[in-house]
Amino acid sequence: MTKINTKTLGEVIKETMKERGIKGSVVARKMNVSRQTINQIDLRKKFDIEFLQNLKEASGLDFTHHAYESIMDKMPNEQKVKYLDRTPGITFNISVMASKENLENLPSFIKQVEDLGKQYGFELI
Repeated sequence: MTKINTKTLGEVIKETMKERGIKGSVVARKMNVSRQTINQIDLRKKFDIEFLQNLKEASGLDFTHHAYESIMDKMPNEQKVKYLDRTPGITFNISVMASKENLENLPSFIKQVEDLGKQYGFELI
């Protein structure tokens, strides 16, 4: 008999943090929660979108799609079709460091990034 190994979302989050070397204490401080909340995340049964969004901002790990999947499972099919058109994308931030000597090139650089982003279908805001 083969045992199917299914992990909870909390277990996946904890394992991913460990694999990526993300310290629970740092994430807890950024989320303004106790270290115990993050250290025992694998025991948690439910996650709301707000918690997962805060985790994403604090750790860089995005598990928000799990909350959306849970919402989708509870919707009637006609609502799912409408919702799928509004499903959020992925947001990421880019930081640029420039020396004072190179600041004059910054507008040109930003324009190039915007143009290349549009070429690949990204919306830059």
